[in-house]
Amino acid sequence: MSKKLMVSLLVAVVAVTLLVSVAAAQENDSTLESLYEQMHELRRQVIERQVELGVFSAEEGDERLEFMDQRFEERRESGSGWFSGMHGWRWGSGDSARGYGHCRNY
Repeated sequence: MSKKLMVSLLVAVVAVTLLVSVAAAQENDSTLESLYEQMHELRRQVIERQVELGVFSAEEGDERLEFMDQRFEERRESGSGWFSGMHGWRWGSGDSARGYGHCRNY
């Protein structure tokens, strides 16, 4: 009887631990998502201000905003992480640039 009780207590502790860690991960994901949304909105404001100051024409500003919005939505819908695995940020396989990054041919 005591072995069954010990096993059931162990299963209960593991289940509670898993539930707590899942809840914490979901909270972190929502916090990160709101921070990325704030970053996106600030970048939009910067481009709009640059158009006002004449750094970009209105057409260039609209193109940049459209591209930025499109990429933001693609990252949001991908579900694989907001900024994971972007090309050109040194965490590729190194196939296209020998000796740079994580090249398999060392």
